[in-house]
Amino acid sequence: MSKGSSNDRILIVDDNPLNLKMLDIILKNENYQTLKAENGFKALELARKELPDLVFLDIMMPEMDGFEVCQKLKADPETAEIPIIFLTSKTDTDGIVHGFELGAADYVTRPFNRVELLARMRTHLALKKSRDRVIELERRNSILAMITTANHEINQPLTVIKGNLFLLKESFDPKDLTAEQKKILTKIENGVEKIQDILIKFRNAEKIRFEQYSSDTQMVVFEEDEAKKN
Repeated sequence: MSKGSSNDRILIVDDNPLNLKMLDIILKNENYQTLKAENGFKALELARKELPDLVFLDIMMPEMDGFEVCQKLKADPETAEIPIIFLTSKTDTDGIVHGFELGAADYVTRPFNRVELLARMRTHLALKKSRDRVIELERRNSILAMITTANHEINQPLTVIKGNLFLLKESFDPKDLTAEQKKILTKIENGVEKIQDILIKFRNAEKIRFEQYSSDTQMVVFEEDEAKKN
């Protein structure tokens, strides 16, 4: 069985320190990064702050049980897609069904089999990555579709502006224009050319990637097809 990715982060939630430590050792031995929470409140705090790739969640905990933690995680858009695997000490059919109804991905019964636990976890990590790739692809396709529409909508009035600017310049004798008027016309021409260059860059975009523009905003960066560019 292959080792895990050091980029995968697993949140373990259990009020029993021994259980917490045991699962932590198993996962670290498989090269997974771990986050640990001994109660539901800490689990919610860590999940929202760190956005782990998967959560192992004990059902029976004081104050806030695993069902409530699961419900809160699934209700939060930031954590709703994180797969949750319940840890239970006995085969409780009603409890397991309730967990699935709340959005849990799977469950493991204690005492768990290490190989089975890792296999279930890897399956749900792979499914999550596949979903993430589909979401990212849909996001990129939506952006490209919007760009195509914007390109078309902007290019038409831009052509009108450029044509009328040419006619305006032709209707005046350059000698009759002041330095300030010439400067203004040059700025308009440069602005039109800049917009056209951007539209061409959009049209020739082969790939797009996202860069952080500010703390809560991303910026789309276009990578041009060199063949089209030249």
